[in-house]
Amino acid sequence: MKTSVCIEMIYTEVPFLERFEKAARQGFDAVEFWNWDNKDMPAVKLAAQKAGIKIATFQSNLGGTLIHPDHRANFVSGIKKSLEKAVEMGVTSLFLLSDELGDDRSVRFQFPELSDDAKYHSVLDGLKMLAPLAEKAGVTLVLEPLNVLVDHPGYYLNGSAIGFDLVRAVESPNIRLLFDIYHLQVMEGNIIQKLTSNLDVIGHIHVADVPGRHQPGTGELNYRNIFKALKDANYQGYIGFEYEPTIPSEEAAASSLALLAGL
Repeated sequence: MKTSVCIEMIYTEVPFLERFEKAARQGFDAVEFWNWDNKDMPAVKLAAQKAGIKIATFQSNLGGTLIHPDHRANFVSGIKKSLEKAVEMGVTSLFLLSDELGDDRSVRFQFPELSDDAKYHSVLDGLKMLAPLAEKAGVTLVLEPLNVLVDHPGYYLNGSAIGFDLVRAVESPNIRLLFDIYHLQVMEGNIIQKLTSNLDVIGHIHVADVPGRHQPGTGELNYRNIFKALKDANYQGYIGFEYEPTIPSEEAAASSLALLAGL
């Protein structure tokens, strides 16, 4: 298993471009972040190169939503730009949200006039349009379910079952699911079984404890057992630590890496 750290939430004690070196020095294989269009990407690329660390993923959404057909053209146009940026940056995975989030990460449009079935087929049609673009770019789009009970009320893709169904229906190696353990524990639980039974369509995993979205060991999840189950199932992808530390970032990151290494 490879390790990644979200530098939007961790190492925030220092300026953004200094976080690459901190992550590399602590032993992470890669970093990840959210929006790219509000960052100096040449400087980001240089910071990663100087630190000798990879960029595992960043957000592909640039506006619009998958859940309404009228938004699709704008949505796909934004993803094309992100795919081009990923190729330029040497990044082979981008995470993909079903809805448009605002600056405060709340859902901007919910379209209550659309049925769940209409939303599902709109998302599926959009993913089928994106799949050949991702394949051509050599980039995997990882679709992320988010919770609606604590953080993102109104978000469409809020469960793993629909996510797995969508990915399998697209039938593309470049469309996969981002399984965020925090979000899906809030919504569903039964984490180990859902992870290990669906690794064929999971492209990235996010880690945080519940409640609070803090580092492993602060809440109800037994991450030692989760990591062991993933290792036993031969998961080869990234474990992305995406949480808000309750202690200094370097201490939290060290404890997370130690927990994973202690298997």
